[in-house]
Amino acid sequence: MNKGTVLLFHSIDNRNLDSFKNLGNIHPELFQKFLTVLRKEFDIVSLEDVVSSVSGSGKRGERLLALTFDDGTKSYAASAVPIMESLHVPSTCFLITDCIGDRAMYWRYLFNVCIHRDRGSELAGLVNKEYGSSITEKEVISFTRGNFNVLKNRNIIRGIFRNIISEEEYRAQERNLFLSLDDISALKKHPLVRFGIHTCTHPVMMLLSTEEIRKEIAGSIDFYRDKIHSGFPMLSIPFGRLYRDFDERTISIAQALSIRHIFSAYGGINTEGQPLYNMRRIPVRGEMLEQGIHSYINRLKTATLEGEYVEKEKRLADALEKVRSTLRHAQD
Repeated sequence: MNKGTVLLFHSIDNRNLDSFKNLGNIHPELFQKFLTVLRKEFDIVSLEDVVSSVSGSGKRGERLLALTFDDGTKSYAASAVPIMESLHVPSTCFLITDCIGDRAMYWRYLFNVCIHRDRGSELAGLVNKEYGSSITEKEVISFTRGNFNVLKNRNIIRGIFRNIISEEEYRAQERNLFLSLDDISALKKHPLVRFGIHTCTHPVMMLLSTEEIRKEIAGSIDFYRDKIHSGFPMLSIPFGRLYRDFDERTISIAQALSIRHIFSAYGGINTEGQPLYNMRRIPVRGEMLEQGIHSYINRLKTATLEGEYVEKEKRLADALEKVRSTLRHAQD
C-alpha cells in the first residue's frame, strides 16, 4: 500500500526573536542534521508526488515523505532553502499572504512578544476587556485561539500598540519576519520550491462566519495568482486541527473556489485513498528534535492517527457528502 508522510515546519531561524519563541522554531544547524538523517530513512519527494501517490496515480512506496513550511517566514529563504538545496530536497511553503514583506501583523507573533517581554499581564488585561473574560497571562494564547474573533483581535492589537509597545518599536525590533515579494519572485523559479496559501491573516477558521472564511481563502488565492502562478494553489489550514480549528465549511468553500488539495496539521501518515481535501501532516518542532533526532524519526516511522481524529475524519466526510447532496438537489 502506498503511504505518504508530510512534515510540517515553521521557522528555521538563528535569530533570538521573541516572535518565534515557543512556536517550534528550529535552529538551522539542527535542521540540517535532521534532514541529513531523514533522507537516509525516507525518500524525500515533492508534495505533488505524495499527493499523486496517495491518490494512486504516482510513485509507489511506503517511504515517501514531503516537507512543508507554514506561514512564509523570512528564514525559509535565508536558511531553509539553502540547506535543502545542498541536499537536493524539495519543499512547499504555504504563505500568510497579507504578511508578505511584513505588511500586516501576525497576531500570534505580536502576542508572543508581549508575553516574552514580561508584559503578559497587560496583554491579558486587553483580552479581558474585549472578551469580558477574567483570564491570566498564562491563558492568553489558548483563550484567544479558542475564542477567536476578528474584530476583538484587531482591537487587542490596537491596544498593544497604544499601551505596551509602539508599532514603530515592534517593527524595528522584530523585523524581516516574513518573505518579501523579491524573495518570492526569486524562489518561485527555483526547481525545488513550490508555494501554496495559508489564508490572508491566519485566523481560526472554525470561529469565522462563512463570508469571512471565503474572504480569507479568496484573498489569498488572488495574491497567489497575481504574484506566483496563474493556477489554483494548495491550501494549508491555519492551526489545522479538525473540528477544533476548522470544519467542513472551510473545505467546501475552498473546493468551491477551485482548490483541490487541502492540508491539516493534526498528525498521521497518509495512506492510499486519503481524501485530497484533508491530507494529514505531522508537526516538527525544535524541542522535539533537541530530545533526539533518531528517536523522533523512529516515532515517525510508526506514527498513527490519534483516536479522536478517526471519528472526526468520518464526521467530516459525512458532512461534506450532505453538502454535495444538497447542491445536487438544488440543481435538479
